[in-house]
Amino acid sequence: MCKFPHLFQPLKINNKYTYKNRIESAPMAFGFIALDPEAADKSFRKLESIARGGDACVAVGEIDVNFRDAVRIPLPPVDFNETEGYAVDRVGEYARRIHKHGAIAICELAHPGAEKMPFGPDEEAIGPNDEVRPNGVHVRAMDEEDMKRIANDFVVASKFLQAAGYDGTIIHGGHGFLFTQFLSPTYNKRTDAYGGSLENRARFPIMILKAIRDAMGPDFIIELRITGDDGYEGGVTPEETGMFCHMLEGIVDCVQVSAGIYYDAIATHQFSSMFVPHGCNRTASRIIKQYTSLPVGVVGGINDPAQMEEIIANGEADYIVLGRQSLADPDLANKALNGQEDSIRRCLRCFKCFPGSPEEGYTDLPFTSVELAKVVGACTINPLANLPFDPYELPAAKESKRVLIIGGGPAGMEAAIRAADRGHKVTLCEKDGFLGGMLFFTDTDTDKPDLMNFKNLLINEVSKRDIEVKLNTEVDAEFIKAMAPEHIIIATGALPATPPIPGIEKAHQSLEAYRGNVQPGKRIIMVGGGLIGAEQGLFLAKSGHEVTVVELLHRVANEAYGMYREALVREIAKENMTLLENTRCLEIGENFVRVALPSGEEKTLEADTVLYALGMKSRSVEALKAAAGDIPVDVIGDAISPSKVDQATRSAYLAAIEI
Repeated sequence: MCKFPHLFQPLKINNKYTYKNRIESAPMAFGFIALDPEAADKSFRKLESIARGGDACVAVGEIDVNFRDAVRIPLPPVDFNETEGYAVDRVGEYARRIHKHGAIAICELAHPGAEKMPFGPDEEAIGPNDEVRPNGVHVRAMDEEDMKRIANDFVVASKFLQAAGYDGTIIHGGHGFLFTQFLSPTYNKRTDAYGGSLENRARFPIMILKAIRDAMGPDFIIELRITGDDGYEGGVTPEETGMFCHMLEGIVDCVQVSAGIYYDAIATHQFSSMFVPHGCNRTASRIIKQYTSLPVGVVGGINDPAQMEEIIANGEADYIVLGRQSLADPDLANKALNGQEDSIRRCLRCFKCFPGSPEEGYTDLPFTSVELAKVVGACTINPLANLPFDPYELPAAKESKRVLIIGGGPAGMEAAIRAADRGHKVTLCEKDGFLGGMLFFTDTDTDKPDLMNFKNLLINEVSKRDIEVKLNTEVDAEFIKAMAPEHIIIATGALPATPPIPGIEKAHQSLEAYRGNVQPGKRIIMVGGGLIGAEQGLFLAKSGHEVTVVELLHRVANEAYGMYREALVREIAKENMTLLENTRCLEIGENFVRVALPSGEEKTLEADTVLYALGMKSRSVEALKAAAGDIPVDVIGDAISPSKVDQATRSAYLAAIEI
């Protein structure tokens, strides 16, 4: 019997379409990236994998409805009036692949309004108000002719989608885009028939939606993505959004409740970080449901089918929308249906898949606006995401081989799982008495429950397979000779670095505090404010310690970027940690640290405990390589170079499939 009966109950959307279950994927993979030969196949596979995984409905991401004032991501223009030809065929490839696996296919249509960034002389930004944005972009206030034109743009784009084979559309009415700009009582400053009362503010959004319905007929699915709460005082609220949804009955088929504002995504929870509760929009969806008979879906950091079941059973939403979780494990629906929920890889909300965009003000991203749509979609815990080849078309291993994997951290376990699944006889050796490697700290750090879950999932998946696990085992030349493996994977990880700072031996390497080998006092100085030092400092501050972080670079957590770094820094600010950036550590004592401040002034900081987190260095693998002799060897994870979990999982997968 299914453990989640409400989650797998069908849901009637309109007279033609019924969801087979209550799971829908959020709009992802920019629709027009299908026109880019370099990125299209990865994008197609991404959404096909979600349909294959059992979701009832899969939504293709943002297509902007015109190339004059709606384009948010610069891509070659398309004539939406064409109902056949290259563009229709390529965008339709998503729908064909989604339909192949029995899912409903819809595609998102959007207009950013005042959030538009003009990319050329013929483009402009328009919105409810005449204004100059903080980024210097002039926004022209729309007149009624603009409104009629844009309503028609949505109609023409909807017909384009229908010609491409889609069952319907999801209209982006949230996140501070054009709909929200009109609906917001604080943003919309108009004094005519399109401003003031909710009825007036809703007039233009309803004009668009009614135009689509009148043109497309009753069977074409129209879902509206809405902001339940925009996070601003006096702004969009669940109550007003519920009233607005009531006005839409008979026009749209269902509404999807999100939150926040695009240009302030972290603060307003448009994207929930690991510091925000899972299911963060369920209160808003519950309130909205009280106002409307429309089916109401909810998105927002949901990664556990038990929580999904609870939300639906409690009447807080009618269906669940999964965004980043669909990338972390596109098979979630099938696994939950078939009693395999313990093997679901739950999204970490680490922002590897979508770290943000330059238009949101993230100047530290390692890609441009043009490259954005091509690079998004990789995943820390799912090495199959965003591969340059189709993992479902891999040839089987030619023969079963004896594989020795040295190291039981995330890289070693991932490699063992993948190699065993390809039919190899795997021996996994770990020098410590436990599996998990550097992820041991997640058992302690209260901000990392999802990463702890991933560590435990890997351990559990190893135990399910015919993998010989040898703990407390140091692999050397004699061991290799006795076992005689046919392939070796080295996943020995990295060690903390100890730079030659005077007195550093009087401090404690920070990980020892996680291990319980150090009991930190009230006042802690963390020497080193990279990602490890910043995150552990935050954990210690939340545990009641007074934490000062000394960082040589201009900012803490410098190797992080985009939305995750913003979320981390915001969380640090809540704890009133002291951050000394651009500050050099000159000397360490048992209860003090002497530093050089940015001004050049030297200062002695007092502490009860001094910890340091000054980087990692890979363990030497040369002796193991030499001991292997002629046996093929792969080096994976931190043994290549110190990095993050995504390198561990991806390098492990790629090594395993080559055996």
